[in-house]
Amino acid sequence: MAGRLRLPSRPDGPRDEARMTLIEHLGELRSRIIKVSVAFFAVAVVAWFFREQIFFILLEPSGLKKLNFTGPASPLITDVKLTLYVAFLFTVPILLYQAWAFIAPAVGDMGRAFTYILISLASSLFLAGVAFGYFVVLPIGLNFLINWDDTRYQEIITGNDYLPFVTRFLLAFGVVFEFPAATYVGAKLELVDAPLLKRYRRHAIVINFILAAALTPGQDPFSMILMAVPMVAMYELSVIIARYVNPVSEVAVHELGSEEDEEEYEELEPVYDGVERRDDDDETERDL
Repeated sequence: MAGRLRLPSRPDGPRDEARMTLIEHLGELRSRIIKVSVAFFAVAVVAWFFREQIFFILLEPSGLKKLNFTGPASPLITDVKLTLYVAFLFTVPILLYQAWAFIAPAVGDMGRAFTYILISLASSLFLAGVAFGYFVVLPIGLNFLINWDDTRYQEIITGNDYLPFVTRFLLAFGVVFEFPAATYVGAKLELVDAPLLKRYRRHAIVINFILAAALTPGQDPFSMILMAVPMVAMYELSVIIARYVNPVSEVAVHELGSEEDEEEYEELEPVYDGVERRDDDDETERDL
């Protein structure tokens, strides 16, 4: 009948199939974001009832008993931020799992065992980084900074200054300790190996110090060094992980080194030819 709109009974060509696939991926992404959000909200509600205990746990490395505030709403806002920080900290394993489950089909079938190993490794390393920063680095750093020349300075530390400094510092250590997990994925996908990481070790050390300067919430070089040293240690641990996850035989390494030497020789071949020709000319002159 004229004027009646007829809908196609099936997708019309590969373009519609690709469009449906994109819609399905967006729906899956939306579902996973909702799951992470629900977990984050649930942990935040629980953390709110323990905000006082969390406050004193973060205050303990400094040796202080209380923090000052400069605005009427500062204590409330600080407690809200602290609750959100703790919620994010404990939601990281769920976030990592949902993120990997979303992108895993794009990198191939890695297997359920690999997923569990990866999520366990990444979550454990993140929490280990936070614990290392709290128990080892943070007391040393705070003692150095707060007691800096106490004959001339008197500390008046507010919650707005102290708690963001501590939480960002601990989060930065959690992120730094994720390097071995990232190396594990790269080695499993055969993107990196131990010889490659060893070859760029000097470059990595320089980049680690630059990242430490960017991730450290304070502007002092002492905090940067305290973060850069564990970053270098994590890089060396990544080399060990890559060696066992993606082993490269000595023959392959030798062939790789031979190829590099051959390429270097090809670049310098004109220079060598000029030297040889010059030597031949000198011998010819001597004969004459």
